[in-house]
Amino acid sequence: KQRYLVIEEFKHKFSITKLCKLLSCSKSGYYDWVNLGRPKYKAFNESFNQLVLDTYSKNNTWGIRSVRMKIKEFFGISLKNSTIQRYMQINNIKSITRKRTHRYSKVQHHNIPNLVKRNFNCFNINEKWSIDISYIFAVNGLKYLCAIKDLYDKSIVAYNVSNFIDLRLVLDTVKQAIESVPFNQRKNLILHSDQGWHFTNWQYVKLLKENKIQQSISSKGSCVDNVPIESFFSILKSECIYLKQNLQKEEIEEVVKNFIKYYNNERLQEKIQELAPMQFRKQVLANVSF
Repeated sequence: KQRYLVIEEFKHKFSITKLCKLLSCSKSGYYDWVNLGRPKYKAFNESFNQLVLDTYSKNNTWGIRSVRMKIKEFFGISLKNSTIQRYMQINNIKSITRKRTHRYSKVQHHNIPNLVKRNFNCFNINEKWSIDISYIFAVNGLKYLCAIKDLYDKSIVAYNVSNFIDLRLVLDTVKQAIESVPFNQRKNLILHSDQGWHFTNWQYVKLLKENKIQQSISSKGSCVDNVPIESFFSILKSECIYLKQNLQKEEIEEVVKNFIKYYNNERLQEKIQELAPMQFRKQVLANVSF
């Protein structure tokens, strides 16, 4: 409300219209503020506050955008991100997340082109997929997760968890994805990866060629190209794995399975019309003929 206070101070020297234009605020907003008695702060709305608290209590990994979208889904009420942020700050609540701490190195030993080149835009589902492997740590060991993400609807098309970071883990994941999506729905598909040795192995290359999938690999020093699948791993770990203080190795597969089910079917995302990935995917499939 600092701009309204400035208008109040100089309204006797300049017109309110000119001051509002100069300060980039609306005249109606200024007069609403005047009619409210010129408050220094926004009025506290108990209803909005309770909506935020009730929604956040369902899942404390939800941040500002997730709480806003869930309020719209649950109650049909549209609020601004700034409003959600204000009431979360008032109640001293925020998304409980932790930064990932583990990575593994990549090497360059291929002549496979980079077809993505940081262009993550797609016009339809099954146009570009992103694949990678990530470590999942527990208190008594670790397992490895290989997953494939569709860049259009953000869904996890296929995944596998294994005790070994071997070629079979990757091949099984790709085969699962191929089997789950009919060929007529994935014509001209590009499958992008980083420079991990699994993705330059001749068996992997052969599998893609046999299924008419275009292979794409990040250029040296361009790990940004694989951000889509990396962002999913980050979400999985910050919203789930890192919050389980006593996670056992034997529990990892079930935990990952449950989170991916939640991510695909319930976790709303702004970039896909505030829907969950599978909701958006089904909506697209219902309106597209292959």
